[in-house]
Amino acid sequence: MALFLDFILTADITITFILLFLVFKQKNKQLPQLILSIYFTILLLISVNLYAAIHKLRIIFFISYIPHDIARWILGPLLFLYIKSLFLKKEKLIRSSILHFIPAALHFIFISIPSLLSDINGQPFPGYLKTYQSYSSEVANLSNAYTLFYLLISYKLLSGYIKGIKSNYANLGKNDINWISHLLISGSIVIGFDLIMNGYQSIFGTFVMHSEIFTLIAMILFITYLGYYGIHQSKILLPGFLLKKSHLTSSKEEKRTALSTTNDPLFSELKLKLEEVLKKEKPYLDNELTLIKLAEFIPTTDKKLSALLNQHMHISFYDIINKYRVEAVKEKIASKAYENYTLLGIGYECGFSSKASFNRIFKKETGLSPSEYKKLH
Repeated sequence: MALFLDFILTADITITFILLFLVFKQKNKQLPQLILSIYFTILLLISVNLYAAIHKLRIIFFISYIPHDIARWILGPLLFLYIKSLFLKKEKLIRSSILHFIPAALHFIFISIPSLLSDINGQPFPGYLKTYQSYSSEVANLSNAYTLFYLLISYKLLSGYIKGIKSNYANLGKNDINWISHLLISGSIVIGFDLIMNGYQSIFGTFVMHSEIFTLIAMILFITYLGYYGIHQSKILLPGFLLKKSHLTSSKEEKRTALSTTNDPLFSELKLKLEEVLKKEKPYLDNELTLIKLAEFIPTTDKKLSALLNQHMHISFYDIINKYRVEAVKEKIASKAYENYTLLGIGYECGFSSKASFNRIFKKETGLSPSEYKKLH
């Protein structure tokens, strides 16, 4: 078991070090990449500390001790900060995020530093630290619950941002951040598993398979997944009103706004103009179409167009544009002029930007894949 644990830690350190190198190698790093570099550094030092503890490397253990000790209180807020950094300006982000790091700062000052100094000097722990150490299992569960809480509120925040993205972009491409949703869900499962294992061990004794092995393997997968997508994830530009609405507007406010626009003759007129533009101008054929670009066709403001779509027509910009694209694909499949085109070629002609999104959206709208649809028609 010790040899296997040694192998896992070595693999973890190697992968994290490579990812850190790739982040630092990037030119013109944005704030999200800088936050990721801090995140990866902490994860690297966690594994280094565990490795040093196993092999009794005292100097390396002391150097990596504090990041390892505060990790449980800082990784959740740091991931939350990373998600916000993809959308918010740096100045606004820092001001609104300081409070989230107070527990980590308190732990650093009152627990981590005194513990490290006691270990280095070979002195007994202060009285309050002895009490703290006696409840180590309970503290571990509390810190896991704290991280889980941040994963859940990060997921809620991200869901609002995804809604904002679909209100502004017709093709997601580099703006597709569903990978973060998958990351948060898998992270929550891992933390939940760790909580269950800790609870089991506190009641029934040590688990035969050592739950920390599973946690370390999960951490390797977590780091690899985050690194693969996160290194190249750029900031996402959304209109200010969509950013606010994505996570600040309550459902009651949305219902009130929807009721106020339903019978508004201006919105009925705007809807007719939108339908006319989509039918005659066919702006959906542009694979880089955004809410702002479509609003210029009508013409109106992006804010009014967003209100029309989301509150009057009850459909997102992303969904309505892709509905028209699917209809255009169906027309071209039936047209003799496109007999020599591949299905993917037709998809590109109709505004889709990738094979994956074309197949996914077409099947969502028709219940069939493009090839299945063509065989039947």
